[in-house]
Amino acid sequence: MDYKLYTKNIELTDALKDYLEKRMEKIDRVFKKHDDLLMNTDIRITKERETFKVEATSHLKVNGTILKVEERGTDLYEVIDKVSDAYERKLKKFKGKLQNHDTPNPLKEINVEEYEEEEDVLSKLKKRKRYDLNMISLEEAILQLELLGHEFYVFRNSETEEVNVVYKRKDGSIGLIELIG
Repeated sequence: MDYKLYTKNIELTDALKDYLEKRMEKIDRVFKKHDDLLMNTDIRITKERETFKVEATSHLKVNGTILKVEERGTDLYEVIDKVSDAYERKLKKFKGKLQNHDTPNPLKEINVEEYEEEEDVLSKLKKRKRYDLNMISLEEAILQLELLGHEFYVFRNSETEEVNVVYKRKDGSIGLIELIG
């Protein structure tokens, strides 16, 4: 699998690069049957104090689907293992859902722009993203929530034509917010 590697606050050794390549080959085997599924993959490795964060983000050719996995820990090799295992699980789950349903995926990233901090209130805001809200079913929104690994997901419900939010609750269940008005 071809991917772009980005690092922050860390110098990768040849041994680490080889280990990462070996772990990504495991994922590559999952993609072998579906070469046309993957557009591109970015891997970001950052170090903050004594904690490593590894994030793998893939853009798939299925209506702009984004698959994202992120793990943190103090041992970089262990974090790489966790990311590759979680990524493989998510990819297999997505492929299974794809085989069961021939439905379009809602997430089409239009533009990502970072902007200057203007006021004290906005000083915590570092990134702005814009997405096209296509109509999708509640089931598809929950799948996208799981694939992205986010805490919430905003979508336009195909049954009600209203904007809804699905979110992960503290007990592990999924919640739905239906906006009125």
